[in-house]
Amino acid sequence: LRSFVTISLLQSFSYAFQVSPPITTTSSSQTFQPVEQVTQQNLATAKIILSQTFPTSQASSSFRTADFVANNPSLFLASASTSKTPSKPTTTTTTTPSKPTNAVDSKIIITEIVYDGKVPKTESDEYVVISNASRNESIDISGYYIYVATTGTQGPTFTFPKGTVLKPNSSVRIYTNEIHKESGGYTYGSGKAIWSNNGGLGVLKDASGKKLMEFKYKPQKV
Repeated sequence: LRSFVTISLLQSFSYAFQVSPPITTTSSSQTFQPVEQVTQQNLATAKIILSQTFPTSQASSSFRTADFVANNPSLFLASASTSKTPSKPTTTTTTTPSKPTNAVDSKIIITEIVYDGKVPKTESDEYVVISNASRNESIDISGYYIYVATTGTQGPTFTFPKGTVLKPNSSVRIYTNEIHKESGGYTYGSGKAIWSNNGGLGVLKDASGKKLMEFKYKPQKV
């Protein structure tokens, strides 16, 4: 009796999942072709179908799951073409600004704030990048200053010394408490970190106090 029931179930299952011919949908004008590759998602779906229809021992001895997928492509076309497994978002730090805002049409701009330094405790290797976006004009930035405005007020401030000229398409770095001559040799001279790792704001002004740019940054989820 058990053999008879098993054979009947196998026959019913075979008829229920015969290969369907290619189907053309009128809504998207897309022709679905037989699945050429057996994906992990298809395999998982096939295992569920088999386990729900047959006892485990019969399913494993009667079919190879991969063969089942290959021989019944019409069951898996939609999942193979449209389904995506969402990835779990993780949080990481980034130096890309969320909202760089130019107060005026200035060629001197903030292009980056590296706020998560690698030096323990003091993060002296934090830095902000000031660039001359002009293609052919050197600009005297003597007296220009940039400050931390994360708390809404003017915090640590760096002012460019007299005679500072920034060449076209060039940049300088201002470190929290390090001096690197190859990138300008500028530093805030702060004994502790000044750029918050939770997000913040940098403000750039010219020698007359006119605001040139605000640079907001924050950690982003990817």
